[in-house]
Amino acid sequence: MKNKNPAHVSQPVLVPPSGGEALEFIGVTHKLTQEHTNGAYYLFEGVFKPQSGNRLHVHRYEDEVVHVLVGELEVRLQDRMFRTGAGGVAHLPRNIPHALYNPGQVTLRFLAIAIPGGMEKLFDELLAAQEAGTLTRESHNQISLKYGIEWLE
Repeated sequence: MKNKNPAHVSQPVLVPPSGGEALEFIGVTHKLTQEHTNGAYYLFEGVFKPQSGNRLHVHRYEDEVVHVLVGELEVRLQDRMFRTGAGGVAHLPRNIPHALYNPGQVTLRFLAIAIPGGMEKLFDELLAAQEAGTLTRESHNQISLKYGIEWLE
């Protein structure tokens, strides 16, 4: 049965190379949010400076696909490490603990898709807490849990 409500019909969206909403403090640029994709997915561009990344964590609500644009990505899955360079892809299913890291000397740029959409709201709430001066490691963890992301270290 076709959906006859035009509010729920996907529309084409074109985002120019420098387009999207940049959240520089966390190195994320929203490219396509769940509002653009009817909740199907969230697409963002991420950056990690050399020798930086995120801590071991697990997503309970979404799968992630990470496509390396520039640089090298190291993926830690508990006690195993994998590396891929520009053009490489990592599929990180929900409920599998992982950490992402840039082991290189150049800034890592990647596109990531979170399926389904919604993870952008986590980033927005973290930015709001940072701007309000209330973002601490504890509040970061609490906000993350609200969106099904648990930090394991």
